[in-house]
Amino acid sequence: MESSLTQSGTSAIDSSAKAPVLVYLFSALKWLFFASIFGYLASWKTHNPEFLNGWSFLTVGRVQAVYTTAFVYGFGCNIAFGMGLWLISRLSGESLRYTIVLIIAAFVWNIALTVGLVGIFMGHLNAFEFLELPSYVKLPLLLASLVVSVWGLLTFKNRKNADVFASEWYLLAAFLVFPWIQVVTQVMLFTKPAPGVVQALVASWVASNLVWLWFGSIAVAGLYYLIPKLLGKQILGYGLAKIGFIVLIFAGSWMGAAKLVGGPLPAWMITSGIAASLLMIIFFSITGINLFGTVWKHRSRICDNGILLFVGFASLALILSGIGVLLVSLRGFAEVTQFTIFLDAHRFLILYGVFSMTMFALIYYSFPKLLGREWAMDFMISTHFWIAFIGILLVVVPLAIGGWQQGAAMSDASVPFADIVRHASYWMVSRSMAWIFLTIGHLCLILNVLATLRPECEAIVEELTRTEDTSAGGVES
Repeated sequence: MESSLTQSGTSAIDSSAKAPVLVYLFSALKWLFFASIFGYLASWKTHNPEFLNGWSFLTVGRVQAVYTTAFVYGFGCNIAFGMGLWLISRLSGESLRYTIVLIIAAFVWNIALTVGLVGIFMGHLNAFEFLELPSYVKLPLLLASLVVSVWGLLTFKNRKNADVFASEWYLLAAFLVFPWIQVVTQVMLFTKPAPGVVQALVASWVASNLVWLWFGSIAVAGLYYLIPKLLGKQILGYGLAKIGFIVLIFAGSWMGAAKLVGGPLPAWMITSGIAASLLMIIFFSITGINLFGTVWKHRSRICDNGILLFVGFASLALILSGIGVLLVSLRGFAEVTQFTIFLDAHRFLILYGVFSMTMFALIYYSFPKLLGREWAMDFMISTHFWIAFIGILLVVVPLAIGGWQQGAAMSDASVPFADIVRHASYWMVSRSMAWIFLTIGHLCLILNVLATLRPECEAIVEELTRTEDTSAGGVES
């Protein structure tokens, strides 16, 4: 789907994006490993609450908040910034300019995030989903993300390619929406909090927009870019892509209200959220045909390409998560699954099965192009996929089954609540096992990156050694 560019032009674009993209990539991998550790701790403490309970900063609530924040804002946002900038630069045929500003923004983002995580350990956390970070780090995070968004929009504005592709629609939407989400969050939840139950409505709106209009848009953009690149084929039903995009923009932002079924809000608000969720069937159907349909048509080639494994799974997970959106928005279904681990399974399928798997595919595709060499351990790509595949199954399937049983038991007044909690914790054991597999997969990726970077590392060491020898010679003389 990318307009034809000369090899030298493409190399120049990759060269301009190399420094900032690698900074965001390395930051993302660092936070991914950190989130893996605390994801395991958070999962383990759900069925063994006494584990490490002697330290107040490692209570269940704080560990869960640290894991969520590190994964969403550490890994998720850093990799979305890096891959989003690389994609918009490639698709626009325009080099990134003044990249030092992007690098400074990366340092501001990650320093503020580190301060925020320390604050969470100290108990300075908020109670809203995905918004646990202390309010005093919100401004630097907003400024850093605003820089990335402006650079992405300016790169598109200065594009050399006349055609605008589906990937660019989703990237532009993501770059515009993310700062807006942060502004609404800061104003309506922290600076001038909305009254009463309206805060729950705002928090639900923010979470829904963060998942679908930020992470979802970046993931769909990546899939629309990678599938034709890897297969060398046109996207099936590409003419329908614009309809799917419009539906996501207008309906995706209103789905959050559907999560508040039974809450103390006007019925029309809940109904509007349900209607928006049902309307999203159009988006999921179109993207399912376009993305997974294209991969499935050429499924004989999947096993020959490790990156296609990630792309194919992410496309299928997008359809499955769409079915989940439809189910949890129905009042009868929501009355059973609300406040259960079923929602944890659905959220994990979206954030890891769709977004993270797409980002892994983009990393495996873009990293050799940025460095100008192939992966040092190419076989590790498929290894990473199958380990991650097992980990995802160990989270989604048991938690979905256990969540339904948990919800059904909570609807039965004759079942003691202590028994419900105990039986639900049994299903959590599989999630703890899953984090072992997921962490091993993350280590495969990190080791592959380090091995591929070995020539650069050796060159740096050699240069430092030469500098030390020169300095020592000057002292002796």
